[in-house]
Amino acid sequence: MNSLSVRLDQTTPLSPLEFGLLGPLVVRSHSRLLDIGPPKRRVLLIRLLLERRRAVPLESLVDDLWTSRPPPSAVSSVHAHISRLRSALEPGRVRRGTTSVLAREPMGYALRVPAEAQDVFRFERKLGLARRLLGEGRIREARQEIDAALALWRGAPLAEAADHPFAAQEIARLEGARLLGHELRVTILIRGGSLEEAVLSAEELTFRTPLREVAWELLMHALYLSGRPADALQQYAKLRGLLLEELGIDPSPRLQQLQTAILRQDDTRLTALGVLAPSASAVSR
Repeated sequence: MNSLSVRLDQTTPLSPLEFGLLGPLVVRSHSRLLDIGPPKRRVLLIRLLLERRRAVPLESLVDDLWTSRPPPSAVSSVHAHISRLRSALEPGRVRRGTTSVLAREPMGYALRVPAEAQDVFRFERKLGLARRLLGEGRIREARQEIDAALALWRGAPLAEAADHPFAAQEIARLEGARLLGHELRVTILIRGGSLEEAVLSAEELTFRTPLREVAWELLMHALYLSGRPADALQQYAKLRGLLLEELGIDPSPRLQQLQTAILRQDDTRLTALGVLAPSASAVSR
Protein backbone atom coordinates (compact mmCIF):
# COMPACT_ATOMS: atom_id res chain seq x y z
CA MET A 1 0.00 0.00 0.00
CA ASN A 2 1.42 3.37 -0.98
CA SER A 3 2.09 5.99 1.69
CA LEU A 4 -0.76 8.46 1.96
CA SER A 5 -0.75 11.70 3.91
CA VAL A 6 -3.97 13.64 4.18
CA ARG A 7 -5.10 16.78 5.99
CA LEU A 8 -8.08 16.07 8.23
CA ASP A 9 -9.41 19.65 8.48
CA GLN A 10 -8.16 23.10 9.26
CA THR A 11 -7.71 22.39 12.97
CA THR A 12 -6.24 18.90 12.67
CA PRO A 13 -2.53 18.36 11.98
CA LEU A 14 -1.29 16.39 9.02
CA SER A 15 -1.90 12.67 9.54
CA PRO A 16 0.19 9.99 7.86
CA LEU A 17 -2.06 7.12 8.93
CA GLU A 18 -3.31 4.47 6.51
CA PHE A 19 -5.91 1.81 7.28
CA GLY A 20 -6.41 -1.41 5.34
CA LEU A 21 -9.82 -3.05 5.76
CA LEU A 22 -9.93 -5.10 2.55
CA GLY A 23 -8.50 -8.12 4.32
CA PRO A 24 -7.00 -8.49 7.81
CA LEU A 25 -6.67 -5.11 9.47
CA VAL A 26 -3.47 -3.28 8.52
CA VAL A 27 -2.44 0.08 9.95
CA ARG A 28 0.57 2.07 8.79
CA SER A 29 2.12 5.37 9.76
CA HIS A 30 4.63 6.87 7.32
CA SER A 31 4.53 3.45 5.58
CA ARG A 32 5.62 1.76 8.83
CA LEU A 33 3.42 -1.10 9.99
CA LEU A 34 1.90 -0.45 13.42
CA ASP A 35 1.25 -3.09 16.07
CA ILE A 36 -2.36 -2.49 17.09
CA GLY A 37 -2.45 -5.25 19.65
CA PRO A 38 -4.83 -8.09 20.55
CA PRO A 39 -7.99 -9.09 18.62
CA LYS A 40 -10.44 -7.11 20.78
CA ARG A 41 -8.52 -3.90 20.19
CA ARG A 42 -8.41 -4.55 16.46
CA VAL A 43 -12.18 -5.05 16.39
CA LEU A 44 -12.58 -1.80 18.34
CA LEU A 45 -10.54 0.06 15.73
CA ILE A 46 -12.61 -1.44 12.91
CA ARG A 47 -15.81 -0.38 14.70
CA LEU A 48 -14.58 3.20 14.97
CA LEU A 49 -13.39 3.28 11.34
CA LEU A 50 -16.81 2.17 10.10
CA GLU A 51 -18.41 5.25 11.65
CA ARG A 52 -16.35 7.53 9.35
CA ARG A 53 -15.46 10.13 11.99
CA ARG A 54 -18.80 9.99 13.82
CA ALA A 55 -18.71 9.43 17.56
CA VAL A 56 -19.71 6.02 18.93
CA PRO A 57 -21.26 5.96 22.45
CA LEU A 58 -19.35 3.94 25.00
CA GLU A 59 -22.39 1.72 25.58
CA SER A 60 -22.51 0.88 21.87
CA LEU A 61 -18.84 -0.02 21.85
CA VAL A 62 -19.38 -2.38 24.77
CA ASP A 63 -22.35 -4.05 23.06
CA ASP A 64 -20.55 -4.34 19.73
CA LEU A 65 -17.29 -5.74 21.09
CA TRP A 66 -18.94 -8.45 23.17
CA THR A 67 -21.47 -10.35 21.08
CA SER A 68 -22.73 -12.20 24.16
CA ARG A 69 -23.25 -10.77 27.66
CA PRO A 70 -20.47 -8.19 28.35
CA PRO A 71 -18.36 -8.93 31.45
CA PRO A 72 -18.48 -6.54 34.44
CA SER A 73 -15.08 -5.19 33.41
CA ALA A 74 -16.23 -4.32 29.85
CA VAL A 75 -16.32 -0.53 30.33
CA SER A 76 -12.90 -0.33 31.93
CA SER A 77 -11.60 -2.70 29.24
CA VAL A 78 -12.83 -0.38 26.48
CA HIS A 79 -11.18 2.60 28.19
CA ALA A 80 -7.91 0.66 28.40
CA HIS A 81 -8.07 -0.35 24.75
CA ILE A 82 -8.80 3.26 23.73
CA SER A 83 -5.76 4.46 25.67
CA ARG A 84 -3.50 1.87 24.03
CA LEU A 85 -4.93 2.63 20.59
CA ARG A 86 -4.02 6.28 21.07
CA SER A 87 -0.49 5.26 22.00
CA ALA A 88 -0.21 3.06 18.92
CA LEU A 89 -1.70 5.59 16.48
CA GLU A 90 0.05 8.66 17.93
CA PRO A 91 3.20 7.50 19.70
CA GLY A 92 4.62 11.05 19.70
CA ARG A 93 1.61 12.64 21.35
CA VAL A 94 2.55 13.32 24.96
CA ARG A 95 0.76 16.55 25.92
CA ARG A 96 -2.79 16.34 27.20
CA GLY A 97 -5.25 18.75 25.67
CA THR A 98 -3.76 18.60 22.19
CA THR A 99 -5.86 17.44 19.25
CA SER A 100 -6.02 13.64 19.04
CA VAL A 101 -6.83 11.37 16.14
CA LEU A 102 -8.82 9.24 18.57
CA ALA A 103 -10.96 11.77 20.42
CA ARG A 104 -13.35 11.68 23.34
CA GLU A 105 -16.48 13.65 22.46
CA PRO A 106 -19.76 14.29 24.34
CA MET A 107 -21.43 11.50 22.34
CA GLY A 108 -18.58 9.01 22.74
CA TYR A 109 -15.34 8.20 20.95
CA ALA A 110 -14.54 9.27 17.39
CA LEU A 111 -11.64 8.38 15.10
CA ARG A 112 -10.76 11.58 13.27
CA VAL A 113 -9.27 10.25 10.07
CA PRO A 114 -10.49 11.11 6.57
CA ALA A 115 -12.10 8.61 4.23
CA GLU A 116 -9.04 8.85 1.97
CA ALA A 117 -6.95 7.12 4.63
CA GLN A 118 -8.86 3.86 4.11
CA ASP A 119 -8.23 1.39 1.29
CA VAL A 120 -12.02 1.04 1.01
CA PHE A 121 -12.26 4.63 -0.21
CA ARG A 122 -9.43 4.16 -2.70
CA PHE A 123 -10.98 0.96 -4.03
CA GLU A 124 -14.38 2.55 -4.57
CA ARG A 125 -12.86 5.65 -6.16
CA LYS A 126 -10.86 3.55 -8.63
CA LEU A 127 -13.89 1.37 -9.34
CA GLY A 128 -15.96 4.42 -10.22
CA LEU A 129 -13.16 5.85 -12.34
CA ALA A 130 -12.75 2.59 -14.24
CA ARG A 131 -16.48 2.53 -14.97
CA ARG A 132 -16.38 6.12 -16.23
CA LEU A 133 -13.33 5.49 -18.42
CA LEU A 134 -15.02 2.44 -19.93
CA GLY A 135 -18.07 4.55 -20.75
CA GLU A 136 -15.79 7.03 -22.49
CA GLY A 137 -14.16 4.26 -24.53
CA ARG A 138 -10.78 4.67 -22.81
CA ILE A 139 -10.27 0.94 -22.45
CA ARG A 140 -6.55 0.84 -21.63
CA GLU A 141 -6.92 3.39 -18.84
CA ALA A 142 -10.05 1.64 -17.54
CA ARG A 143 -8.15 -1.61 -17.27
CA GLN A 144 -5.32 0.05 -15.37
CA GLU A 145 -7.76 1.49 -12.86
CA ILE A 146 -9.76 -1.70 -12.32
CA ASP A 147 -6.59 -3.76 -11.92
CA ALA A 148 -5.28 -1.26 -9.37
CA ALA A 149 -8.62 -1.33 -7.54
CA LEU A 150 -8.77 -5.11 -7.27
CA ALA A 151 -5.10 -5.27 -6.25
CA LEU A 152 -6.04 -3.47 -3.01
CA TRP A 153 -7.84 -6.60 -1.81
CA ARG A 154 -5.84 -8.88 0.48
CA GLY A 155 -8.58 -11.23 1.66
CA ALA A 156 -12.01 -11.15 3.28
CA PRO A 157 -13.05 -7.59 4.22
CA LEU A 158 -13.09 -6.62 7.91
CA ALA A 159 -11.68 -10.07 8.59
CA GLU A 160 -11.28 -9.71 12.37
CA ALA A 161 -14.86 -8.47 12.76
CA ALA A 162 -16.49 -11.16 10.61
CA ASP A 163 -18.28 -12.71 13.61
CA HIS A 164 -19.60 -9.39 14.94
CA PRO A 165 -23.11 -8.30 13.91
CA PHE A 166 -22.12 -4.62 13.59
CA ALA A 167 -19.88 -5.51 10.62
CA ALA A 168 -22.27 -7.76 8.71
CA GLN A 169 -23.88 -5.09 6.54
CA GLU A 170 -20.58 -3.47 5.55
CA ILE A 171 -18.98 -6.85 4.82
CA ALA A 172 -21.87 -7.72 2.51
CA ARG A 173 -21.64 -4.33 0.81
CA LEU A 174 -17.91 -4.64 0.25
CA GLU A 175 -18.17 -8.20 -1.05
CA GLY A 176 -20.83 -6.99 -3.48
CA ALA A 177 -18.60 -4.14 -4.62
CA ARG A 178 -15.71 -6.54 -5.11
CA LEU A 179 -17.90 -8.79 -7.26
CA LEU A 180 -19.00 -5.81 -9.35
CA GLY A 181 -15.34 -4.95 -9.78
CA HIS A 182 -14.53 -8.39 -11.16
CA GLU A 183 -17.53 -8.22 -13.50
CA LEU A 184 -16.45 -4.79 -14.67
CA ARG A 185 -12.98 -6.13 -15.33
CA VAL A 186 -14.37 -8.89 -17.56
CA THR A 187 -16.41 -6.30 -19.44
CA ILE A 188 -13.27 -4.21 -19.94
CA LEU A 189 -11.35 -7.27 -21.16
CA ILE A 190 -14.09 -8.03 -23.67
CA ARG A 191 -14.22 -4.45 -24.91
CA GLY A 192 -10.44 -4.40 -25.18
CA GLY A 193 -10.30 -7.58 -27.22
CA SER A 194 -8.55 -9.69 -24.54
CA LEU A 195 -11.06 -12.45 -25.17
CA GLU A 196 -9.12 -15.45 -23.92
CA GLU A 197 -8.43 -13.74 -20.61
CA ALA A 198 -12.06 -12.63 -20.48
CA VAL A 199 -13.26 -16.21 -20.92
CA LEU A 200 -11.02 -17.46 -18.11
CA SER A 201 -12.07 -14.64 -15.77
CA ALA A 202 -15.76 -15.14 -16.56
CA GLU A 203 -15.45 -18.88 -15.96
CA GLU A 204 -13.99 -18.12 -12.54
CA LEU A 205 -16.93 -15.82 -11.79
CA THR A 206 -19.49 -18.49 -12.74
CA PHE A 207 -17.67 -20.92 -10.45
CA ARG A 208 -17.72 -18.48 -7.54
CA THR A 209 -21.30 -17.27 -8.10
CA PRO A 210 -23.03 -20.11 -9.96
CA LEU A 211 -26.53 -18.61 -9.73
CA ARG A 212 -25.59 -15.06 -10.75
CA GLU A 213 -26.79 -14.50 -14.30
CA VAL A 214 -24.45 -11.57 -14.98
CA ALA A 215 -21.43 -13.85 -14.76
CA TRP A 216 -22.93 -16.30 -17.24
CA GLU A 217 -23.92 -13.51 -19.60
CA LEU A 218 -20.35 -12.22 -19.60
CA LEU A 219 -19.05 -15.73 -20.27
CA MET A 220 -21.45 -16.18 -23.16
CA HIS A 221 -20.39 -12.81 -24.58
CA ALA A 222 -16.69 -13.66 -24.34
CA LEU A 223 -17.16 -17.10 -25.91
CA TYR A 224 -19.27 -15.77 -28.77
CA LEU A 225 -16.81 -13.00 -29.58
CA SER A 226 -14.00 -15.58 -29.46
CA GLY A 227 -15.69 -17.38 -32.31
CA ARG A 228 -17.14 -20.11 -30.07
CA PRO A 229 -20.93 -19.76 -30.34
CA ALA A 230 -21.49 -23.47 -29.66
CA ASP A 231 -19.62 -23.19 -26.36
CA ALA A 232 -21.65 -20.09 -25.48
CA LEU A 233 -24.86 -22.07 -26.03
CA GLN A 234 -23.54 -24.91 -23.90
CA GLN A 235 -22.99 -22.46 -21.05
CA TYR A 236 -26.57 -21.26 -21.37
CA ALA A 237 -27.78 -24.87 -21.11
CA LYS A 238 -25.61 -25.36 -18.03
CA LEU A 239 -27.02 -22.25 -16.38
CA ARG A 240 -30.58 -23.27 -17.20
CA GLY A 241 -30.02 -26.66 -15.56
CA LEU A 242 -28.57 -25.04 -12.44
CA LEU A 243 -31.44 -22.58 -12.10
CA LEU A 244 -34.07 -25.28 -12.56
CA GLU A 245 -32.39 -27.57 -10.04
CA GLU A 246 -31.63 -24.94 -7.38
CA LEU A 247 -34.48 -22.43 -7.76
CA GLY A 248 -37.04 -24.03 -10.05
CA ILE A 249 -36.89 -21.15 -12.51
CA ASP A 250 -35.74 -20.48 -16.06
CA PRO A 251 -33.09 -17.92 -17.03
CA SER A 252 -34.26 -14.32 -17.28
CA PRO A 253 -35.83 -13.01 -20.51
CA ARG A 254 -32.59 -11.18 -21.29
CA LEU A 255 -30.58 -14.41 -21.12
CA GLN A 256 -33.19 -16.17 -23.22
CA GLN A 257 -32.93 -13.42 -25.84
CA LEU A 258 -29.15 -13.73 -25.78
CA GLN A 259 -29.37 -17.48 -26.29
CA THR A 260 -31.73 -17.05 -29.24
CA ALA A 261 -29.56 -14.35 -30.83
CA ILE A 262 -26.43 -16.51 -30.53
CA LEU A 263 -28.29 -19.51 -31.93
CA ARG A 264 -29.33 -17.45 -34.95
CA GLN A 265 -26.03 -15.51 -35.05
CA ASP A 266 -28.20 -12.41 -35.20
CA ASP A 267 -25.63 -9.62 -35.00
CA THR A 268 -28.27 -6.88 -34.99
CA ARG A 269 -29.87 -8.36 -31.89
CA LEU A 270 -26.50 -9.10 -30.31
CA THR A 271 -25.48 -5.47 -30.77
CA ALA A 272 -28.69 -4.38 -29.05
CA LEU A 273 -27.90 -6.75 -26.17
CA GLY A 274 -24.39 -5.33 -25.85
CA VAL A 275 -22.50 -8.35 -27.15
CA LEU A 276 -21.18 -6.49 -30.20
CA ALA A 277 -20.13 -2.86 -30.33
CA PRO A 278 -22.37 -0.92 -32.74
CA SER A 279 -19.52 -0.53 -35.24
CA ALA A 280 -18.22 -4.11 -34.94
CA SER A 281 -18.44 -6.45 -37.86
CA ALA A 282 -19.46 -10.04 -37.45
CA VAL A 283 -16.91 -12.30 -35.84
CA SER A 284 -15.56 -15.02 -38.08
CA ARG A 285 -17.08 -18.28 -37.00
